Amino acid sequence: MPELAATGTRRSAYSRRLADEICLRLADGQSLRAICADPALPHRATILRWLRDNPAFRALYDTAREAAADTLAEEIIAIADRATGREDVPAIKLRMEARMWVATRLRPPASATRGEGAGSISITITTDDAAL
Repeated sequence: MPELAATGTRRSAYSRRLADEICLRLADGQSLRAICADPALPHRATILRWLRDNPAFRALYDTAREAAADTLAEEIIAIADRATGREDVPAIKLRMEARMWVATRLRPPASATRGEGAGSISITITTDDAAL
């Protein structure tokens, strides 16, 4: 885990070790806001500056964001698999749709990157599904 600078302030100098820590947490599904709440890690503004100025970090970050989309997809499946039918179906749907919304922004459909418009994904849970 990164340490605070000797002055007790956050580190702001780029290092591959810090970049790896940040990107591992992103890939694991943590938000940049949550990561930056850790006082041992750089401030959000520092990370945004690194993204602007450091192509190597930007490539790592982009890869981590794509992996985060996969992590969210796995969470959606786990939420659906754990649904027992005794739970509040609208609440389950909301949890799944929130993750899907973020995942589609982290990794847009291929057609959106080609300029053909964004695809959409929707979840419909019927009362028949709730019994599964």
